[in-house]
Amino acid sequence: MNSIIVLIKKELKIEFRSLQGIVASCMLSFMILMSFKFSIVTNSLITGSGILWASILLTGLGLITHISTREVERGTLDILKLSSISRYQLFLGRMFGSLALLWVLSSVIFVLYVVIFENQFGNDLFLAYLVVLFGCIGLSAVGILAASSATPLHGGWMITSLFAIPILLFTVIEAAIRCTDSLITGSSNFELAFMLLVLYNAVFVFGGAWLSEISE
Repeated sequence: MNSIIVLIKKELKIEFRSLQGIVASCMLSFMILMSFKFSIVTNSLITGSGILWASILLTGLGLITHISTREVERGTLDILKLSSISRYQLFLGRMFGSLALLWVLSSVIFVLYVVIFENQFGNDLFLAYLVVLFGCIGLSAVGILAASSATPLHGGWMITSLFAIPILLFTVIEAAIRCTDSLITGSSNFELAFMLLVLYNAVFVFGGAWLSEISE
């Protein structure tokens, strides 16, 4: 557990020292949201939370790829692999470190979404924010797993997206969209969709830790 906490602190200190990944991802998410705002003519097309999760997915994977690329270029990942840290601890430490940064990014995106597209969640605004935070767990787990394999390769940032997006799109993102859409429409499907989201998160976190442990 101490090793995981150290890895989390390391990730936060490095990122907040430069703010390169967070600032760039926030600016990209703002441009994505504004592009949807001015390109969509009819209000019926923006009903629902698909735009919110599209922005979180694309910019979140970009942030994770930036973190992983930085570790590879500086040789940090190779040093960590040679240390006494077990592989599952290394995966969890990197995942939770990225998750903390994703929570910061998703919080900014959520605020921008509510301001730009108005508050579609009504009194369930806090509950929708909670779903966003839960959705980032699966995004972080799959993103780190994909980036660990693809980043050392040429064009790894593209390979990471090609590997992670199809997996996330039909699992975590689909369940998260159903959660937030049910809050917008007031349907009774929220509990089932949220249970699916928690299940997907658990599978990806424990599955990623297991795969990282047996990979070497």
